[in-house]
Amino acid sequence: MENSPKTKISASLKENINILNNKLVDCPDIIRRHVYLQDKREAYFIYVEGLADLDLVERDFINPIVSSDFQHLFIDAHIQNLPTSRITYYYDIDSMVTDVLTGTTMFIVDGMNFAICTALRKYDQRTITEPVVEKSVKGPHEGFIEPIHTNMAILRRKVKNTNLKFKTLQLGTVTKQTIAIAYIEGICNPDLLNTLYNKLKSINTDGVLAAGYIEQFISDSPNSPFPQFRNTERPDTAVAALLEGKFVIITEGTPVVLIAPASFFAFFQAFDDYSTHWIFGSLTRLLRIFAMIIAVTLPALYVAITTFHYYIVPLSLLVPLAESRARVPFPPIVEVLIMEFTIELLREASIRLPTYVGTSIGVVGGIIIGQAAVQAGIVSDLLIIVVAITAIASFVAPNYDMGYVIRLLRFIATILSAIFGIVGIIIFATSVFSHLVILESLGQPYFQPIIPTKLKDLKDSIIRAPISLLKERPDMAKPINKKRGDGNGG
Repeated sequence: MENSPKTKISASLKENINILNNKLVDCPDIIRRHVYLQDKREAYFIYVEGLADLDLVERDFINPIVSSDFQHLFIDAHIQNLPTSRITYYYDIDSMVTDVLTGTTMFIVDGMNFAICTALRKYDQRTITEPVVEKSVKGPHEGFIEPIHTNMAILRRKVKNTNLKFKTLQLGTVTKQTIAIAYIEGICNPDLLNTLYNKLKSINTDGVLAAGYIEQFISDSPNSPFPQFRNTERPDTAVAALLEGKFVIITEGTPVVLIAPASFFAFFQAFDDYSTHWIFGSLTRLLRIFAMIIAVTLPALYVAITTFHYYIVPLSLLVPLAESRARVPFPPIVEVLIMEFTIELLREASIRLPTYVGTSIGVVGGIIIGQAAVQAGIVSDLLIIVVAITAIASFVAPNYDMGYVIRLLRFIATILSAIFGIVGIIIFATSVFSHLVILESLGQPYFQPIIPTKLKDLKDSIIRAPISLLKERPDMAKPINKKRGDGNGG
């Protein structure tokens, strides 16, 4: 379909109209106006209602053309004397129609074998608001929105430098959406840019409806549960990545952008880490890492200890634990899976329901179900505490995709602990660590700066050193300009 020969625009207006009418069957939103110029020459306008700015189209494009004659309108095959300067010429109907569907207005006239389009668009779009998922205390309170040109303008407003570039391409054989790769020339690595561009260009699908589609197509290890590209709604996070030599992938129609490449530790970092004192920023990052470990291993430890290794529990705690477990008819793995499954149901219900109802369901439902389960003897008292701490710890991860991974790993670790005890947890931890070591993001090691070890990058990974010491860009994206603030590329 994409490789079929394109239909050339004919000098005969009637022939062009017939072709257009065949292409635009059952398209009532596409307005077609048949007009005559001052010298009685036939002409034709086409635009999409709701995408074109009708007031500007009438004032700056249609009226000046209709009130002119052919001889004064065209000089050397170029249109003249129009208030708008955003003029594009097309010589094939397919490209012209594609441009019209993006919101431009097309004009063809009898006797000319090309079309003229002007970009007078007006989209209905929501205002720029604070991101819902990624909250910030001391950072900017603005987020990306759906139109790609608005998102590009947001980045341009924050990086007032001609070295900020956008490499665009079109994806989706049906939807034909615009994708842009933002980068800073002089900082980013050209080889990685070409690699990313070629990966995007190789995508062959009907449409790219969200940034997650692109991530799944271009991931180095598509079967790995770990996200290999960081997604964000925050322009400040995207600009910080650009200044490190990374790339920001903007998808038309979605307020989420992708950052490539990304390391494992980047998913536990937030913009507020840099807005606060380095001590508090470092403590917060360590807290997130510790919370991830708790969220993944705490239920597994409960199952392993109560099933195989109860002798390591202090006697003062073992007695009430045994009394609590005596009323439960199920083995530890079953009661853990029951509560974890219930928590997952509550989590999904609170997301899908309206905000105020979802909050009530999450809080009230968790308290009532937990208390009722204990009284009914389905689960033990201690398990309710374990599940509650696990749920709270899983919410600490600032990245939503990494939260999914934590939930999956928790179930795997729990099942292995029920089969092998503590040995199962050790096998699980070793397997996950080995997987992280061999994983790559855009061809770069996913687990750096730990493996391979980059000593200078350790200052901005698990901890956050004072900004005055962060004089070099991280090596994750292989930037060609490694020094911050020297004026080259920035």
